[in-house]
Amino acid sequence: MASHPSISVRQILLLAIGLGGIALTGSAAAGDPVAGILPEHDQVIARMPGEEAEIAPAMLAQLNISLHRAKKQAAASLCQGHWLPDGERVQQLGPLPVTLDDGSTVWIYQAARRPQPLACEQVSRAQFFQEMSRYLPAWVTIRPAGQLTTYRLGNAQFIPPPHLATR
Repeated sequence: MASHPSISVRQILLLAIGLGGIALTGSAAAGDPVAGILPEHDQVIARMPGEEAEIAPAMLAQLNISLHRAKKQAAASLCQGHWLPDGERVQQLGPLPVTLDDGSTVWIYQAARRPQPLACEQVSRAQFFQEMSRYLPAWVTIRPAGQLTTYRLGNAQFIPPPHLATR
């Protein structure tokens, strides 16, 4: 990220509070900020290593291509290829460059969308999101609306209630 100034995790937190309740919590020292959860929305949380994109539009392009391909592959695998609708994006934070305590830089991105019904009724949202996560890069985590479980690389992780965002 050559000539773009990075901002601190603290600045991200302050920005997030000003953006209508999206909050990032966690330890920059651990290098893994955790996005606040908006339970009623589908959520994408990305933490891309800084060396993978020099500018924000490049990060966003890589993320969108990855999400598109993963959704298409999950639909082919679980829903006989029936395409699934995207819900309206209701909130977005980033992409923003963040310098972590260890000196590394990451792009932080978070978006929340209104959930839409799946095209295949025999598959739960959790099953679909878990399958979709198998095809996403390691720096992307997804969470279906109504769940306290996130999915990354095909694995489920329960999010404890202290990380829930309140409005």
